[in-house]
Parts: sequence; structure tokens; C-alpha cells
Amino acid sequence: MNSYHDFLKYELDNFEGDFPKFVKYIPEFFKLLCDLLEEDIEKEMKRKINSALAYFVIPNDVISEEIYGPAGYIDDIFACCVVLKEFEEKYGVDMIKQHWDYDEDFDHVLGVCYNESKKELEEKELVNEVLEAACLD
Repeated sequence: MNSYHDFLKYELDNFEGDFPKFVKYIPEFFKLLCDLLEEDIEKEMKRKINSALAYFVIPNDVISEEIYGPAGYIDDIFACCVVLKEFEEKYGVDMIKQHWDYDEDFDHVLGVCYNESKKELEEKELVNEVLEAACLD
């Protein structure tokens, strides 16, 4: 049985057409958030991580993958970034980097993904809608 991380990688690898390239990090963010749940952190932070993870599977998220393909992950990646930025502020980046299992620098990836996803959502006036739907407001 494949993991959800594997499913996300497979799905993104097999989408055709144009989509924002920062979306390719979504499987790695999903895995990272899952791994961070194993750390000794406050319940409130675990709740926020779980909210971001749950946002992947809610049937009516703000930007649907079924309709928009990989671009449908823009809202998901934004929810991940919001939680990861808060986690980093609260616990520092070292704990995150212990679990970051990707070739590219975490700080750079997080910055690009946060800025690009936020920009896309702001253009459509969807930032608050995503935060509310993900229970991160």
C-alpha cells in the first residue's frame, strides 16, 4: 500500500499542462508536517498541523484539484506554509530541518512557496477563505 505522500508525488508527476512549479513541493510539505507531529510540541501546534493535513482531503477545498489539476494545490501549499512559518517562529528551524528530507534548502523552498501561493490567492481574494476553511484563521 502506498502512502499519501507517494500518492501526491505520483499525482503531480503525472499531471500534464502548465501549473505553478512551486506546487511540486506539496508531497514534501505533507511528509514534513506528518513527521513534525512526532515531536514533543504543544497541543495547539499539533492541532494546527492536523488542520493543514486535513485540508488535503476535505472534499470542497477552496481550489479543487479535480477542476484545476496541480494548480488546485495552491491553497493546500499555502495552508502548509502558514503552519510551517508559525512552527519555525515558535520552535526554530533546526527541528524542521531534522525532518526535511529534500535536496533543496528548506528556508528557500518555504519562502518561495509561501510568497508565490499567497500572491496567487491574493489575486483571487482567497487568502481568508483558505485560512477559514483550513481552520487556521
